[in-house]
Amino acid sequence: MTDRTNDETLDRLLEDDAKRAAGELDAVAFEARVLAALPAPRPRPGAWWKPMLVLGSAALGSVLAIAFAPGDSTLLRGFLDLAQQRYTPAAITGIALGVSLFAAAIVVAAEAD
Repeated sequence: MTDRTNDETLDRLLEDDAKRAAGELDAVAFEARVLAALPAPRPRPGAWWKPMLVLGSAALGSVLAIAFAPGDSTLLRGFLDLAQQRYTPAAITGIALGVSLFAAAIVVAAEAD
């Protein structure tokens, strides 16, 4: 019979505690306390190297696109050829340059904090 008495006592204690806690639970206040207890965010040392790496890669890709272009073509002529829907070597160079810069922009946008 003591097991049943202990169970009833435990149930009563749990119910009393639940009734008291129901009135005290305030999610906004709890969230404010938790956020106040968190340490302040620290700046990341060396966060500058990612944008520099992306810019360097874009610059390298642009230089390589121009370097492998035929010697008699200009980039401006390539964009004019693209406007006329002609795919000359200069136009392909312009496409490669645009794609490399677009890829760099995607990387920068994806890494934005």
